[in-house]
Amino acid sequence: MRFGKTRRPAERQEPTDAQVAGYLERHPDFFHHHLALLEVLRVPHPCGEAVSLVARQIDLLRQRNHGLQTQFNELLTVARENDALFTRLHRLTLALLEANTLDDALAGLKWSLHEGFRADFVAVRIFRPRPHTAVGNLCLVPEPALGVLLESLLETCEPTCGKPPQPLVEFLFGRDAPEVRSCALVPLCHAGIKGMLAIGGRSEERFRPDMGHLFLTRMGEIVAARLVSLLDREV
Repeated sequence: MRFGKTRRPAERQEPTDAQVAGYLERHPDFFHHHLALLEVLRVPHPCGEAVSLVARQIDLLRQRNHGLQTQFNELLTVARENDALFTRLHRLTLALLEANTLDDALAGLKWSLHEGFRADFVAVRIFRPRPHTAVGNLCLVPEPALGVLLESLLETCEPTCGKPPQPLVEFLFGRDAPEVRSCALVPLCHAGIKGMLAIGGRSEERFRPDMGHLFLTRMGEIVAARLVSLLDREV
């Protein structure tokens, strides 16, 4: 009697890790239909202990939530700071509008910057045109070297922060220059006026080069516009 060879059943190959991962990625609701697996699966944990997939997912969600909460708190802090700056800028604007003379406007500007913006020193200089006014040290003619530097700053009409060359600090702040460790230079460019609003601080960290310029730019526009109006009255 002849017996044929018995065919062995084909061995079932286990899926590879990549195949399993790919399948789960294509079927994100897999565990929704196999909830029991969530209690037996184990995944690595940074602490070295094995935890269930549910616990690991909860841990990841908590970490993500903590990160989002941190970002939200940072944004909230920035928003509050900006709101406070807008309020102080509004008060400064009102102080300038209420002034009827150039002298009053400069006094109100300096008071607002000292009280609202923690400025240690404030100086306003007008280069062009040269107004005939009784306000001392308002219009000064810089030396040629400083004139070139100032002209480059006025061309951009953009504020700059940090520590400028000492001769420029001395020209702008006069006798207070030795105490100025940092400053914000705000060009005054409006309706033909060319000048500079200089705000100084005793700390090197008060005005840093990486500071934002939005509020300083708005401030410069407001101050320049008001000065032009008051200068026209005194001509």
